[in-house]
Amino acid sequence: MSVINIEDCGEGVHAIVFDRPDSPHNFMNREVVDELHEAVRNLAADAGVKGVVIASAKKSFLVGGDLKELQALKGPADAASIIETVQSCMRDMELAPKPFVAAINGLALGGGLEIALACTYRIATDDPRLKLGLPEVSLGLIPGAGGTQRLPRLVGLAAALPIMIEDRRVTAARAREIGLIDLIVPADELLDQAKEAILSNTVPADQPWDRDGFSLPGPSLRSPEGEEILAAMWAKIRRRKPGLEPAPEAIMKAVEGGVPEAIDEGLSLEREKFAGVAASKVVKNKIRTLFLGLNAANGMKDRPKNVASFDIKSVAVVGVGQMGSGIAYCAALAGYDVYLLEADKDRLEKGTASIAKRVQGAVERNRMKPDAAEAMLARLNPTTSYGDIAGVDMVFEAVSEVREVKDQVTAALCAVIGSEAPIASNTSTIPISTLARSAANPERFIGLHFFAPVDRMKLVEVIKGEETDENTLARALDAVAGMRKTPIVVNDGLGFFTSRVVGAYTGEAFTLLAEGLSPELIDDIALKAGLPIGPLSMADITSLTLLKDIVASISGDGSKTGLRGLRLTEALDQLTGAGRTGKAGGGIYDYDDTGRHAWPGLPECFPPAKEELERDLIEKRLLYAQSLEAARAIEEGVIQNPIDADVGSVLGWAFPSAYGGVIGLIDTVGVSRFVAECDEMMERFGGRFEAPRILRDMAARNEKFFAD
Repeated sequence: MSVINIEDCGEGVHAIVFDRPDSPHNFMNREVVDELHEAVRNLAADAGVKGVVIASAKKSFLVGGDLKELQALKGPADAASIIETVQSCMRDMELAPKPFVAAINGLALGGGLEIALACTYRIATDDPRLKLGLPEVSLGLIPGAGGTQRLPRLVGLAAALPIMIEDRRVTAARAREIGLIDLIVPADELLDQAKEAILSNTVPADQPWDRDGFSLPGPSLRSPEGEEILAAMWAKIRRRKPGLEPAPEAIMKAVEGGVPEAIDEGLSLEREKFAGVAASKVVKNKIRTLFLGLNAANGMKDRPKNVASFDIKSVAVVGVGQMGSGIAYCAALAGYDVYLLEADKDRLEKGTASIAKRVQGAVERNRMKPDAAEAMLARLNPTTSYGDIAGVDMVFEAVSEVREVKDQVTAALCAVIGSEAPIASNTSTIPISTLARSAANPERFIGLHFFAPVDRMKLVEVIKGEETDENTLARALDAVAGMRKTPIVVNDGLGFFTSRVVGAYTGEAFTLLAEGLSPELIDDIALKAGLPIGPLSMADITSLTLLKDIVASISGDGSKTGLRGLRLTEALDQLTGAGRTGKAGGGIYDYDDTGRHAWPGLPECFPPAKEELERDLIEKRLLYAQSLEAARAIEEGVIQNPIDADVGSVLGWAFPSAYGGVIGLIDTVGVSRFVAECDEMMERFGGRFEAPRILRDMAARNEKFFAD
């Protein structure tokens, strides 16, 4: 199956055009690299060829390598073999005695940008959606086709390091500013301009780093300024626990050791560092969850196959507070006509204004064209009358998290909307089967748990009630797909999946606080373990009073294993009883212009611990509590597929993707070892660390959740 076409553009200019069959994007694997290498050699050797354009027949340029191929690597030697072939192809391209021009028409990511870097000239279309980047680090990898060596040599350290280590993707305008792109042209002129650049001798036939006297743009690595840039990036990397994410460190070592040397020595070092990380557990975990699992979820794998797709044209959002307005924004962005229903006119106006402000912000940041923004706002229909939403295809209920209020709204909705139009409650804790009792036909009731902020968070937890039918599930998933969200489908229960697992994490953090540990220590350990924010800082942001309500709604009768010995309710009662409500009014921390500081009254509420706990043990308590609760959810049938648990945890609350997610952590540790360590913690800290039967049986059979 050929991916590359060679086109004669006339006057001695030829184009290598990537066009992968049966795929919306171009990506590379061994076969494509071999095909490209053959084309490069043939065109370089053809005396009739004056120059070569690298182009794409897709809407994007190239978006990297075949991750399934990387997932199958058996060890560093396999990785080194793959990357040596790619590096050889790129090196032959830039050493060819004629110019190569990258004609970048869309996304150029990973190996796609590395191909462009190996060209001697780069032209991009004038499109704000076009992005260039080296996102390998997000999958635990490092650029291996020359990215760590060519990018710093082309744009300098200060511009290159964030692109590689922080997955910063740049627009064509920013790329032109830093020297990554040579020219920006209208889309319909791209190939003509590339050809003209070759014929006019604008394009050099060699790379700057292959010329005598080459020096790095900006400060050199060994200058005071260069050392300062490197030190600042090392400081960011070291905020995480050593070994958790090996890729950023490997990139830094490839840059520091390779860039001051000749390019071929630098490429050799890059190959060594790539091989060291590519076959690691971290890469396999990330690819399994962030590529395979995510793609399966986005592909609507749980949508009933026997139900025809629905053409959703209009929806209603009832309640336009923070969550409702976010849902309405995403629904309007998806092209749905959106009816905004609020009983209170002032709240309705405030919610509508917040959506308009968000749309205007997108225009100002160049993420939306003015005419698209105008059309989107025209799709909003504010109303205080239930009668106005009678004909909608679906309803999102986003009123306050109070059962009585939700019951009243559901009954009112059933009186006016069509009998088959689904009612989706954006509840995070109240069982769907309970809420469905207020519906005239409970089979059309479902839960859609969005995450805040809705416009930025991709995950939606889709909760099936006891009577939810397949048509309702299918229509809900169609709506989620239209809004470009990623669903995980779960069964009903207290806290569903995400809230109960986050509740276990939060509960353990508050228990540590109640045991007399400092909040700074607890939050710092969580950050170094890979979480984006400490659990106690997050609690203050959520508000301690709201957290009390959430805890009450997911606790049930308190008999569940995961609640045994937790001091969450006690700690919240102590804090709120002392007038501590959260960040706005002061919570676990006080907040001022200098930052946050532990509330001085904490020692009175929670006497300091007499025994100092090891940091590793605190980390295990925080992480293992989540994995245990996830395993219990699988055992109880709340969530049926371990990969859904991992996708949900990584997307929902940014559980460290180095482990793959809450279930991936168990496999990474090893099921038998995980159970043994839980037994040790159960002896010391209580029954909530008791491993469920599913894990004990797997340990006895030497099984794991995911195959290699």
